Amino acid sequence: MEVNKIIYTTNFGRAFTTKESEAYIRLLKDTRERLKLEDTSAIIFDFNVPSKQGENIGIGTTLSASMQDFIKFVKKITGINSIQLAPQGKISNGNRSPYSGTTFAYGGHIIDLSKLTSEEYGKLLNIEYVQKLDKDYPNDKNTREYKTDYPYALENQQKALKLAFERFKKGLSEQNPNIEKLNQEFNAFKKENSNWLEKEAIFTALTKHYQTKDFNRWSETDKNLYSSDIPNDIRHNRIKEIKSLYFDEIEYEKFVQFLAYKEQKENHIFLDAEKIKLYGDCLIGFSKSEMWGNKDCFHENLYYGGPDPNCSETNGIQAWGLPALDYRKLGECNEDGDISKLGVVGKLLYDKFAEFFKRYDGIRVDAAWQFVTPFIYQAINGKYEEVKMPEISNTVFNIIKAAANNSNIKTDDMNDRIMLELVGFCADKSRAMTQNIYPHLYTTAYAEYDERPKKFLEKGYENGKFYTGASNHDNDSLVNMSRDKQRSEMHFNDIKRDFSFDESVLEFQNDGYKNQSDEEKRQEKFRTAKIAETFTTSKQFFTLPDMFGMSERINISGKNSDNNWTVRIPSDYERFYFSQLSNGFGINTPKVLASAMSMKHMSDCNKLIQKCNEAAEILREKGPMTEDEANVMSERGEINTRFEYIQ
Repeated sequence: MEVNKIIYTTNFGRAFTTKESEAYIRLLKDTRERLKLEDTSAIIFDFNVPSKQGENIGIGTTLSASMQDFIKFVKKITGINSIQLAPQGKISNGNRSPYSGTTFAYGGHIIDLSKLTSEEYGKLLNIEYVQKLDKDYPNDKNTREYKTDYPYALENQQKALKLAFERFKKGLSEQNPNIEKLNQEFNAFKKENSNWLEKEAIFTALTKHYQTKDFNRWSETDKNLYSSDIPNDIRHNRIKEIKSLYFDEIEYEKFVQFLAYKEQKENHIFLDAEKIKLYGDCLIGFSKSEMWGNKDCFHENLYYGGPDPNCSETNGIQAWGLPALDYRKLGECNEDGDISKLGVVGKLLYDKFAEFFKRYDGIRVDAAWQFVTPFIYQAINGKYEEVKMPEISNTVFNIIKAAANNSNIKTDDMNDRIMLELVGFCADKSRAMTQNIYPHLYTTAYAEYDERPKKFLEKGYENGKFYTGASNHDNDSLVNMSRDKQRSEMHFNDIKRDFSFDESVLEFQNDGYKNQSDEEKRQEKFRTAKIAETFTTSKQFFTLPDMFGMSERINISGKNSDNNWTVRIPSDYERFYFSQLSNGFGINTPKVLASAMSMKHMSDCNKLIQKCNEAAEILREKGPMTEDEANVMSERGEINTRFEYIQ
């Protein structure tokens, strides 16, 4: 896995001192206000997140205590006020894509084991146990810093959670007060989430019973257990029998879900205090377990996908393998949010969206065009063929709005809490239906779709009703895009044409920049311009790999690759970030903001532009790579240039 790793020589980035950081935060606030930036969002996958040093088992999680310090760092540097959190459902070593996981159930891999060592969790684990998983890691520890190790992480996470469950049961038998308190929370969780939790747990038990998740190989009763074809008395008796045979397995599954739920709730409280909104990525599809538990809702042997001429091996189809809903059973939901006439499919979708609004401040609706112009395919004997489906009205969007309005979220405009991902060859109809109603998400890397911020405004988009980003999880990284000379020059020429600005504003006066080759300068200017372009609009997003200037992409859409869903930020992220900046990689936020103001020809902001450029130059100086080191060197008088800003 190639990473823009840094050799720590005399040319390394210069972090701000604490005093300089305070000045920079004031500058960031004033600049964001003048640019009228409403929402800057970081796209974060759990596996992206750095682990705490000494507690790294090969995968990250947004639920960790170390995540809180990391998010504070990202916020201080970039000014984010929201997070677009990737799906958090179950995955496996064989299928690592978070977009193929469960909708309702959390994946056990996102649970922070170190939290289970605290009194609040009844000391279900010892901290020495967690640290030993790090210490005994058998593979290259440097690679682990940048790349997720799924086999090691998933295996040991499961062992740890099973140990925690055994200690939980033991604590109950011994009447441990902390465990008893935890059990009260557990019982409340089971009661509140019984509508989906019971089915998920029983599916897990039957998977063990049959030694396969392929429910078509189960008995007729078990594979259709929640189908309307099974009489209620037979279903009731069989469920009772399964619970008797697999009580521990069922309780363990529920316990894992409880731990993830509890940690997510704590994480949400932290983000609320930081005034950072949390958006959950709502999958278009459902998992095998959810299809089994709601069998009446799905077409048999039909799947969601997307047209893509680059997928020649699958007949021009992105074969997502996600079971397709039978929209004939959707039912009705008008704009007023009346859900009384929903069919079984409509009720399932309502429950899905309602669950997301319970967990998050808002949702990102993945592949939202599938709710208007669904693309469905079948695979028979290895041959992929599209199955034509009728278009759907705006019923699903009404269901989403109803779920939002019935949630506990309090906001002036609930529509702004519903992001629609409408990128693709089938998105035109859904774009027209929802334009300026719900914010749309666009990635400017999709040049073939003519998706450029200024073009959005020319097409009738209101500022604030769309989010722009230079790349997302399915695009190549910004670094790799810059290295593709033909492609990057096409994008760069578009930016210069659309904004009519002097590209010299993208340059640095720093010796590190000046000593680069012309091609390296061109690439760096392009990367700055491509991010600055998104900051000319009021809402924008970026990925963590792009923030840290990494060449790795998160995923290659429609392709199987061992490198998909693996890229991580290292635990020494502060040092890594400032080192990357000194080499011209990563998002140098003050430079981006200065460039965005120049692109918008904000001549009345010359002072802000000057101060942003001054801050950007300092971040490229030789010097200390952490704030603590900068403070020490400043006290010693070893830092010559200091950043100041008075409002």
